[in-house]
Amino acid sequence: MSSDSEEEALTSKDYMEIANEIEEYKKNPKTSGMFVSGWDDDDVGVDVVKNPKENPIDHVLWAAENGELETITNLLSSHPGLVHAKDSDGYTPLHRASYSNHVNIISYLLSVGANVHSKTELGWTPLHSACKWNNYAAAARLLAGGADTAALSNGELLPLHLTSSIGQCKATLLILLLREEMVDLAQKPNNSKETPEMLAAGHGIYAPLFEMVLPEASKIHSLSFTCNPYTRS
Repeated sequence: MSSDSEEEALTSKDYMEIANEIEEYKKNPKTSGMFVSGWDDDDVGVDVVKNPKENPIDHVLWAAENGELETITNLLSSHPGLVHAKDSDGYTPLHRASYSNHVNIISYLLSVGANVHSKTELGWTPLHSACKWNNYAAAARLLAGGADTAALSNGELLPLHLTSSIGQCKATLLILLLREEMVDLAQKPNNSKETPEMLAAGHGIYAPLFEMVLPEASKIHSLSFTCNPYTRS
């Protein structure tokens, strides 16, 4: 059969399976490097251990990435310090749970003292990891736990830069843009001189959200709008 015939034989289901397989490759730390842009100090190169249950550090990191809450609670009950475990790239259990969107794991780790500001070797916080993959539920839980939206990676990337650089970013973008500090952060350039708003304009259809949300946030938080002129000093 010729290549043309083979292509004609592909159905919409086949294309869907191919698309799903590509998404799996993107999420797999072993293969996600194929999809990284030049400016992006991405969370690639995350340690993949063949036998993660052989030692407690690898085990807790594996459990966080795979949503194994019972395993994590058992490990931390015996060794509380494992909440701060790191792999060779600096990823903690909280980072792993964040890029895998395991909100229940994030909640538990924060409740037992996980550092929401912890950074990888490339300067990524757990919020960076959540925002890179449009994990809006994870991002919201991290923000509720005190995550810093102004945290910069080694490449001067904000979590907002990462969210703005992907096409399907609406949910996470809205969660970030509704915060008052975003009025200034939306115009902060990375080391390639690109602002989050510029990235959104170049990578997707949600750049107008910056125009709609940020002016309103600025107005609401301005002194003239919030001050009651009849209040006595």
